[in-house]
Amino acid sequence: MKYLDQSFFLILLLSLCISNCDLIDEPFKTNPNPIDTSSIIRGDTLIQTQRAVLIEDFTGHRCKNCPKASKVISALDSLYGQKVVPMALHAGPSNFTGVNSDYPTDFTSQAGDDIATLFGIFALPLGLVQRLDYPDSHQKTYTAWSSLTNLELIQLPEALFTLTSSFDSSNRVAVLDYSVHLTSTQSGALGIAAYLKETGIISPQLMPNNTRNDSYIHNNVFRDAPLGPFGTEVSANGGVSGEKFSGTIATALDPLWNPEGCEWVMILYDRSNYRVLQPAAILVRP
Repeated sequence: MKYLDQSFFLILLLSLCISNCDLIDEPFKTNPNPIDTSSIIRGDTLIQTQRAVLIEDFTGHRCKNCPKASKVISALDSLYGQKVVPMALHAGPSNFTGVNSDYPTDFTSQAGDDIATLFGIFALPLGLVQRLDYPDSHQKTYTAWSSLTNLELIQLPEALFTLTSSFDSSNRVAVLDYSVHLTSTQSGALGIAAYLKETGIISPQLMPNNTRNDSYIHNNVFRDAPLGPFGTEVSANGGVSGEKFSGTIATALDPLWNPEGCEWVMILYDRSNYRVLQPAAILVRP
């Protein structure tokens, strides 16, 4: 009987303790200012280990020989993949790049025009490979692009990029975190430029046989230069091997651009002669 009384007393005491406690339902902690990350789309990360080559194809949708140059780009892209970074700039003579009822899409941009002006693009198609040989013989015909690319790719890299992209789908803002480190010592001033390009745009193109292809697919179309056409200086006196330059770039995409077809293009270059030390490209969003 004594043990029964003790058990009853313990049960009564436990009941009283519980009745005087506040019960806390999950979640136990609530953020008073929650951040909505549902619209943030993480893109890719690129870590370069090899030399890459920038090919700038100055083109126009009313230029009948320009599709020949685009085929060279496609062949090099298929052969070398990410080691070739192409951009198609619709810039130069307006009779090749202008719009009319047959060619209604305006692919031109102020930044593209500024680049074409600096490099004296007077005819289409013309191109630059790594912006070599400026200012005397930098304009290259598309028949020379393959051999020049091969010669560049057999050399050791002078710098290597690491890129990480993300995309805010609600506000259509593309964000790029970049870092580039030198793998060889450079003595001249160094600049970094950032470009946006878009692939997969269906719009009319004049073809080599003088017909109009209304279903032509325009790839690598230069769209914008968020840091300006020639970017920004990151070092006035070069740098030693291992030195690193990094930053973050954010820009809103035009409503007419397809984010899935857009890519960032980054270049590190010698500001004294515009020679590209290393380019890199990464998707805006997967």
